[in-house]
Amino acid sequence: MTARPRETGRARRADVLMFALGAMLLAVAFVWMVALLRQAPLPETVPDDPTPAIAPPPSAQVQRLHDEAFGVALDGLAMRRVVQMLQWRETDSPLEPGSEVVSEAEGYQQVWSERIIDSSRFRHPEGHANPPAPPYRSQSFTSMQEGADDAFAEGDWRIVPPARLNLPENLAAVFRAEGGWWISTPEGTLPAVGDLRVRFEVLLPSPETAISPPDAGKTSGEPAGTAPDAVAQALRWMGRSAALLLAVLGAGLALRAGAAFARPGSVLARLNGAMLLAASAWVGVIAIVLAGLAARL
Repeated sequence: MTARPRETGRARRADVLMFALGAMLLAVAFVWMVALLRQAPLPETVPDDPTPAIAPPPSAQVQRLHDEAFGVALDGLAMRRVVQMLQWRETDSPLEPGSEVVSEAEGYQQVWSERIIDSSRFRHPEGHANPPAPPYRSQSFTSMQEGADDAFAEGDWRIVPPARLNLPENLAAVFRAEGGWWISTPEGTLPAVGDLRVRFEVLLPSPETAISPPDAGKTSGEPAGTAPDAVAQALRWMGRSAALLLAVLGAGLALRAGAAFARPGSVLARLNGAMLLAASAWVGVIAIVLAGLAARL
């Protein structure tokens, strides 16, 4: 559509002012973008180590630990009694860590397991009944504060051979040593469902022994190098976006005013609507690209 020549001096002055304003906005956007691009880059943040190396707390000391039920006393940072019972399990159910399969037949297995398996939930409980929970269960012993033994759960635990232990007479009559376990199965017979086996483990100090306190690595307020840098980065991108919009706006005003002075029938005179918007965007982007090149000089 051909822009008609302005008929009054007031309209022509308005076009001149519009062109001047557009050119000024374009120049301001150019200088602003150069200044933003020449700012010093933000320092790269290094993520915190999720598993910092922390020395054992003062409470992590070797002490005499007692299991009154089995009459066992050992020196260490922590001690635990591991009790497993031979039980039935369905073969398609998850096998607990530390469990050992003894036999298998028709979709069921006999396994040594610390966890008490509820056989009443089996699809075919007949002939696969498990006994109730035994009188002895797995237990940890430590002289440290509550929950500290859990922090040592993945430490260097060492199995204590039965030969180093002396059970009280009532338990010695039930359990016998076999491998690293005390087992209730009579000698010369195969283990049966309901039999127990028990072993003791102790955690001894070593250079690798370390626990992480609950608040390790935490500080009050925002972690260094995260929130402040993220805000600064967001502000920079907001500034660059604003400079681009300002350049497009300035180009649009300058092109709109220039169309009034263009020769009728020329490309500039026919700019309006979507064509004017597209041309303004192209000129604005070119101005920003030139600003990027100037920022490197």
